[in-house]
Amino acid sequence: MLWFKKSRKRTEKALAVNPGDETKNEIETALATDSLSHVLDASNLGQHKELGLSDQDVREMYEIMLTSRLVDQKIWTLNRMGKAPFSISSTGHEAIHAGIVKAINKGQDWVLPYYRDLGIMIGLGLTPYEAFLGIFAKAEDPNSGGRQMPNHWSLPRARVVTGSSPIATQLPHASGIGYGLKLDHSSEVVICTFGDGATSKGDFHEALNFAGIHKLPVVFICENNGYAISVPLAMESAVTELYKKSAAYNIEGIQVDGNNPLAVYQATKRAVEKARNGGGATFIEAIAYRFGPHTSDDDDKSYRSREEVETAKAADPIAKFATYMTEKGLVTDFEISQLKDQLAKTINHQASLAQEAPDPSPESVTKNVYSKEIENKIPAKFEKLSFATERTGNVVEAIRTGMRHILDTDPRSIILGEDVGRKGGVFKATDGLWQKYPERVIDTPLAESSLVGFGIGLAFMDKRPIIEIQFADFIHSAFDQIVSEAAKAYYRSDGGWSVPMVIRTPWGAGVHGALYHSQSIESLFAHIPGLKVVIPSTPKDMIGLLNSAYQDPDPVLFLEHKKAYRLISGPIPEANFTVPIGKAEIVRPGKDLTIITYGLHRHYALGAAEQLADAADIEVVDLRTIAPLDKATILDSARRCSKVLIVHEDNLSFGAGAEIAALIAEHAFWELDAPVKRLATPDIPLLGFSSAIEKTVLLGTDEIIRAAKDLLEI
Repeated sequence: MLWFKKSRKRTEKALAVNPGDETKNEIETALATDSLSHVLDASNLGQHKELGLSDQDVREMYEIMLTSRLVDQKIWTLNRMGKAPFSISSTGHEAIHAGIVKAINKGQDWVLPYYRDLGIMIGLGLTPYEAFLGIFAKAEDPNSGGRQMPNHWSLPRARVVTGSSPIATQLPHASGIGYGLKLDHSSEVVICTFGDGATSKGDFHEALNFAGIHKLPVVFICENNGYAISVPLAMESAVTELYKKSAAYNIEGIQVDGNNPLAVYQATKRAVEKARNGGGATFIEAIAYRFGPHTSDDDDKSYRSREEVETAKAADPIAKFATYMTEKGLVTDFEISQLKDQLAKTINHQASLAQEAPDPSPESVTKNVYSKEIENKIPAKFEKLSFATERTGNVVEAIRTGMRHILDTDPRSIILGEDVGRKGGVFKATDGLWQKYPERVIDTPLAESSLVGFGIGLAFMDKRPIIEIQFADFIHSAFDQIVSEAAKAYYRSDGGWSVPMVIRTPWGAGVHGALYHSQSIESLFAHIPGLKVVIPSTPKDMIGLLNSAYQDPDPVLFLEHKKAYRLISGPIPEANFTVPIGKAEIVRPGKDLTIITYGLHRHYALGAAEQLADAADIEVVDLRTIAPLDKATILDSARRCSKVLIVHEDNLSFGAGAEIAALIAEHAFWELDAPVKRLATPDIPLLGFSSAIEKTVLLGTDEIIRAAKDLLEI
């Protein structure tokens, strides 16, 4: 972005502009405005030096805009030639992008863009060559290594956080980062951009609400181009002046002309400085126009008239800004023409180079699913307690001990959840922690999606969040954040961004909880690559697996059977004790039959094995981790015992038992003396409120004994 600087020899003094007093007063009034919602009309400001911008700054802003436009046009041409399979145009948004980039500290402030932000990326240092690498899905694409569609940005060197296709999911991440910055007393600021369609999403509401509550240093910028794909604004939102929505969250709202980069700069700069000084968040609505269809696969002729498009093109921000510069004597028409020619040659050359760059190798497909390689080669030995302790307690005491230790020893740790603070959690798992760490044990709104999203943002900035979902039954609101965001961030950024986060939640039936406080959810999430799922069921494993999950660089779903909280007691190890993720435990060795289980049913299976001890030597394997499965221990136990009973509380169909049975059938079939048997809950929504229903459906020691006898034929 130095072409003008190199090409021009005029001095700043010769180019100086002296605004009149009327214009100065207008600027000062706008900068001093503190109302919660107002329209900032910068169409007549026109004096960049009064905004703190040098002539060179203005020329660089124009170069960003022009480069973005020319790259966009080249991509569109390549698409129509059949050389680029897909494109998302940023044409019409360039003024917004140039204004934002000039208003922030590049490489220090955090940026969470959306897919129409090519100009922001170029302004932050993404080269046209790198942009084309993404278009052609090449191995060296810095955004995703060719894994994501074009314009799904990720540039760690510029603090551009990886984004995905679902809209608005990045907004809670921005608020999470903002909370972390506030916790650190940092002067850094978060910039989060999105389209008008995103303001209809729940994550928009939840993110702004949290930012408003905590006065977070986040600048939310809506690039309102009038359409969400094909739906016009009036059909998207009952409030068509979107900046007014911010008043509901006690956040200042500003509307600006998105065709004027100086107006966008002024609004953004003001919001950034306000955030740096502890003034909290701002919501900026920048009005622009999307010149083309939503993507190269769409047709906008059915919902936009030719007159509408032509009217918008007449207000083209690049042409208008070029006129501004020539009128102020900053450049000549000849210099602008030279710049266009030079940029076009460079862009064409870089597009050709990118097209010839290597494609991703076949071996790369499975790389960077996890940021920590999973060791799963050696069967587990029969584990005896290897720690020295005289302390005993129940499961909930153990989990509380583990979290207290983490808070005491790692200042990066943060616990977020509903009622985790003053109340200490509905099961008292966090009791007493808020009193000692009020800034790191946070009561959040009742909003599971953003709760996980805040944690993802904190994890992006190398905090270590522990999220509590009050009941597993309510985790489904956060499914998108867990599956689309946390589990895929490392893979989709090709190793650029990891999510070291623990999501704790009580699960399971047997406590008279009815349909929405009894569910088993493990199989829903065990299916997702990039996510680890652990299920401890003893005080020892609660501490050991919590420590391992906390230290893991990948997201871990940590399931705690609520009935085990006070039912199961045992030795509580030292607080730094660890149990490796992905390693099962042979709780009771045997040779005639293996019962493979997890969770509360570890204890029921042990009881069954003890009662049948005179008739058979039964092995009990507690998986402890559902994803990744300890395949080596499962197969070793199945081969030695030759008969297998799989027990779990989840529904029979498509549960974890089905995967285990398939694994054994595929790799240990010839060592079996009988078909693999599954014992699980019927395929009904768990679980009716009636005690009679609970007794009918739930599996205990007696049911396991009957199934084992049937398999042993005794």
